[in-house]
Amino acid sequence: MADTGAAASNPELALGGRAGSLESVELNGLPEAAQEVASDAWKKTLDAVVPAVVVLKVTQTRSHDTEPAGSSYATGFVVDKARGLILTNRHVVTPGPVVAEAIFLNREEVPVQPLYYDPVHDFGFMRFDPSRLQYMQPVEVPLAPQAAEVGLEIRVVGNDSGEKISILSGTLARLDRDAPHYSRKGYNDFNTFYLQAASGTKGGSSGSPVVNIRGQAVGLNAGGKNKAASAYYLPLHRDYLPLHRVVRALHLLQACHKPDGSWEQPHIPRGDFQATFVFKGYDEASQLVRRLGLRQETEAAVRASKQQQDGESMLQERPGSTGMLVVESVVPGGPADGRLEPGDVLVRLNGQIVTEFLTMETMLDDNVGSTVQVEVERGGAPLTADISVQDLHAVTPSRLLDLGGGAVNELSYQQARNNRAAVGQVYVAEPGYLLGKASVPKYAIITALAGAPTPNLAAFVEALKGLQHGQRAPLEYYTFGERHRRKSTILHVNWSWYGPPLVWTRNNAAGIWDCQVELPHSLASSQAETAAAAGTAAEAAAPASDGKTAKRPPLPRGAAAAAAPAAAAAPPVSPTALSLPRLRSVPAIPVHEDVEKQQPGVTAQADDARLLNSPAAKAAAEVGVGATFATDAAAADGNSWRLLLEEQLRCGLVLVDVEIPLVALADGVHSRSFSDLSHRGALAPAHSSRLVPPARAPRLRSCSCGMIVHQSEELGLVVVDRNTVTIGCGDVMLSFGAFPAEVPANVRFLHPLHNFAIVSYDPRQLSEEARRLIRPLKLSPAPALRRGDAVELVCLSKSLRILHRTSSVTNPAMSVLIHKAEVPRFRAVHEEVVKLDQDFGLAYSGVLCDRSGGVRALWGSYSEQVSKEESEWTAGLPSAIFAPWVEKLIQEHMAQQGQQPGTPSHAARAAAPAEAEGSAFAAAAAHGNNSEAQGSAVVLPPPAVVTLDAELEPLLLSKAAQFGLPTEWISRLVRLDPERRQVLRVHSCVAGSHAQQVLKDADMVLAINGQPVSSYNDVEHIIASAAALATTGAPAAAHEVLTVAAPSGAAAGAQGALPEVCLTIFRDGTVQEVSVRLGHEDGLGTNQLVHWCGAQLQYPHRGVRELGFLPERHGVYISRWHHGSPAHRYGLFALHWVSEVNGQPTPDLDAFLEVVRQLPDGADVRVRLVHFESSKSKVLTLKTDHRYWPTWRLVLDPARAEWTRVPVSASA
Repeated sequence: MADTGAAASNPELALGGRAGSLESVELNGLPEAAQEVASDAWKKTLDAVVPAVVVLKVTQTRSHDTEPAGSSYATGFVVDKARGLILTNRHVVTPGPVVAEAIFLNREEVPVQPLYYDPVHDFGFMRFDPSRLQYMQPVEVPLAPQAAEVGLEIRVVGNDSGEKISILSGTLARLDRDAPHYSRKGYNDFNTFYLQAASGTKGGSSGSPVVNIRGQAVGLNAGGKNKAASAYYLPLHRDYLPLHRVVRALHLLQACHKPDGSWEQPHIPRGDFQATFVFKGYDEASQLVRRLGLRQETEAAVRASKQQQDGESMLQERPGSTGMLVVESVVPGGPADGRLEPGDVLVRLNGQIVTEFLTMETMLDDNVGSTVQVEVERGGAPLTADISVQDLHAVTPSRLLDLGGGAVNELSYQQARNNRAAVGQVYVAEPGYLLGKASVPKYAIITALAGAPTPNLAAFVEALKGLQHGQRAPLEYYTFGERHRRKSTILHVNWSWYGPPLVWTRNNAAGIWDCQVELPHSLASSQAETAAAAGTAAEAAAPASDGKTAKRPPLPRGAAAAAAPAAAAAPPVSPTALSLPRLRSVPAIPVHEDVEKQQPGVTAQADDARLLNSPAAKAAAEVGVGATFATDAAAADGNSWRLLLEEQLRCGLVLVDVEIPLVALADGVHSRSFSDLSHRGALAPAHSSRLVPPARAPRLRSCSCGMIVHQSEELGLVVVDRNTVTIGCGDVMLSFGAFPAEVPANVRFLHPLHNFAIVSYDPRQLSEEARRLIRPLKLSPAPALRRGDAVELVCLSKSLRILHRTSSVTNPAMSVLIHKAEVPRFRAVHEEVVKLDQDFGLAYSGVLCDRSGGVRALWGSYSEQVSKEESEWTAGLPSAIFAPWVEKLIQEHMAQQGQQPGTPSHAARAAAPAEAEGSAFAAAAAHGNNSEAQGSAVVLPPPAVVTLDAELEPLLLSKAAQFGLPTEWISRLVRLDPERRQVLRVHSCVAGSHAQQVLKDADMVLAINGQPVSSYNDVEHIIASAAALATTGAPAAAHEVLTVAAPSGAAAGAQGALPEVCLTIFRDGTVQEVSVRLGHEDGLGTNQLVHWCGAQLQYPHRGVRELGFLPERHGVYISRWHHGSPAHRYGLFALHWVSEVNGQPTPDLDAFLEVVRQLPDGADVRVRLVHFESSKSKVLTLKTDHRYWPTWRLVLDPARAEWTRVPVSASA
């Protein structure tokens, strides 16, 4: 056996074969007959062991402590078949809330619940109900830690690399290997020895049993690392956890099992000093320990003591026989802090010589809550101290704060050790939306909120409960990388997207985490009854439970309210309590502004331009300009117009900052953060076709500039590009160039074809001085720009300073052709833009104007995918495109004001949609007491957009002639537009539209209703006139837009009420006429999002329909999914349509909700999917999880541009 072990561990012998051929190496030195006997013995052993090994499919539903949310496969094995106990790794059980199943050898799947995991060492237990195993009898593997010895032949049985069963061989080479180091910021085992062997285990083998030829488990597979020698690869050297402490834990857990099958709360005493020790062998560290001050007589005494215990056999020496334990680190604030120091050599505990971890841990576990006498040697001097033994479970977080899509817990012993910090501090495991929006990074420590210190999680929760929706509270934190520097930020409190905070508490007896809603004090008074009612409904919908492990634990009372915490009408809240300050100083001006300082021909305003209270500024305000012009009144006459223009435009420009929660990333949006000040919130791309990228790389643009086009007493309107305001969901903030103020805004209009959006703000939230200084810009849509025209390009930098350059138009009507993205999303079509000879690059957006200040174009940003990489560029969108829509919104507002003179009446505010009854925030807004929503109290329905539902592209007439276009039509189009000399050709049609039925790709559109067309403007004007004629009996004037009543459902549902136009087309060598019924799109896009099992569902937005294909039942489209959810677990990925649920058709979201509302918690569900690209149909199954992933909706009130979170309660 000794020769066999040497062969297996010798690299020269192992190089000749791969990991799977190690068995032939091990048996090489035995006679043939002996090889057959050994092979038969191993076969019998494996036949007995393999049925006890299970595949664990584990999903962590929330990020917590060291582990992120996600889903993975691992291995475990049954160690108690009567009680249903499975042994696996700690990092498999995970410290956070999990949902898991065990797959046995016969492919039978049984739910399992976490029962216990060790606070330090990498082992844990899960439990299952043996009666649920119907088609095989469970078997178990006995634990035999004492059987581990050097030279022992072993087999590792697991599901290696995701396989069902993988058996690999090896030989134990060491019993005292250091614990593996997994991560600098994650979980690491310490204060223990590991077994080391040569075996090629890989991913998925975590938790595999390491068995001897008798079928006994001598170790637990935990971790490993690759090594290489020259050009040859050595096998993976694996580390196996000894089972001594596992056996103790198993015996204590078995005592927690009740006769009726239920479990008591496990209690396994675990003690520690909050100090890390390392083992230093005499061969490597005798000189080291002597330099540390170990006396020679102490070393002699220790050697003599260990030799007496181990005997004379050097091969069978126990761990700790050839060295001593040395203090490596001490956690600040722990029991050992100030008593032990790194470099101390441990000699005795309570008078007993201790040189290895097992003895040390046994003594600490037996003395939890008391003190032990510790003897160490430091610098040659013996020291003795009485140190209290810390309960490890007390410093292992058992509570999790679910805050705005993020996770916060108390700093665990694991992370405190990694970062040398005191345990119990408020630790950000995942920032989520609220903390991420405040730029609080992952792994940060929060020290104060709203002026209140937050030394622990309870204090932080109480501080949160004192905040109100819409409030801005100062928050202080630090990061471990800069621990000596405290950072301050502003937390924008918003309960509307995720609801109020939830506190999850581990319940090991039930195998779940219990949820408690921490309602803000301002809403808690009337929420108790509503939450109780919601909890009763959830319990009625949950399956019955007898309290045994055979059933899924029932949902706790109030769990439904936790999922959608503001679950009913809120009480009236005093206006004073909810009134919030809305003014904030502008960011500090950077020392260096490269674009502003280095580019020739660029004018940048001086820093003192913001001295708004100076006498010069007041004098300038009287004549309608800002401060700088008055300050520079002595400037040369040749530059006075330039200064005047800059001040005039500055008073009408704003910076636009958009943040989109992960639960509202609709319509294939490619980023969740569109910020002028930072790239916070950008996520790594996901390249798999089954995934929707959460966000692409950080945006290249540093400033998102919009222009104010209207301001009245109650309503301000801002025009901005759709590469900034991409969708209607999210939080929009405006920073004004006229005055250092910041206010929220609501999305009022999103043009489905052109690159502009209109947002509104409430001027009442601004100070009187700010309202006086803000001056809307004047739009000058006519005459159209021509090549060679001089224009003024004016932008607002991130420091709120004007950048100005005079440029010339090089192309006044460049056609925009943006190809479809990998993930369908908005893209500008039928658009002609202005290009200049000089601009500021893609980093700045702004306006193009003439010297009188008339805005000729919006200088905006465009985004497209080029070879699957994001690319951005800037161009000018002529004012003639968006000016009619601005005017329409202003007219609509004036009409609303006529019906509701003065401020909106209580009756108008109470006209919130029925869905808003499920949200406390919406109810507070309905009472008119929410200052965050004051601007949105203005009723302003968005106009709908009439469309042709066919995407056209320009084709040069010279090319069209080669396709056979008749000469008379070529001449006619040349006379119509001598500049463009082009014809429009059908590129594609919108799926499900009438245009798709009558038009074909490559059809050339020559005329509409008898009028020749050669540009996009011609097409849009004729379509608007035709629609206006059918609606009002009078054709539309130039630049007039047609609005129709937006339907409550999908935009396509109202197409039957729209008129038809006659198209003259050239197809197959002939000129033909066809009639096409017009379509229309809603002015705010998607108006409802459904979250079910962690998947986000919606009606397919226009970007999807532009692909040209819709299945028969296409009303339910998956646009996103969330990590740690059933959708992640079972593969309910994005870019699919849901056509059936449990055999019932789901043609739209209402039908889908009606079906899933009937499903109880833990129900098995069959879902039929259709892929958006391949059109392939497939069926998958999943289990619902109402505890961690309830069903809820986000519903848009288009008249007020407000989104409301609405719970979807299960039917009784």
